Amino acid sequence: MTELIGTKEISEHLNLGHDYVRDRLVKRPDFPRPALALSQKCRRWSREDFEDWLRRQAKKQAR
Repeated sequence: MTELIGTKEISEHLNLGHDYVRDRLVKRPDFPRPALALSQKCRRWSREDFEDWLRRQAKKQAR
């Protein structure tokens, strides 16, 4: 079963403010689409998709 995470977990993992994650980061075109989106306030992402995105970001910064 896929583990889902919300903006709170994402902001804690990245050490970013919750408002920044909610209002900017998750709206980036390269950020994974929510696995569950009941409303703007109730969205969850697959932890696996999020971790894949993180790895891609790390590779871009290493260049």
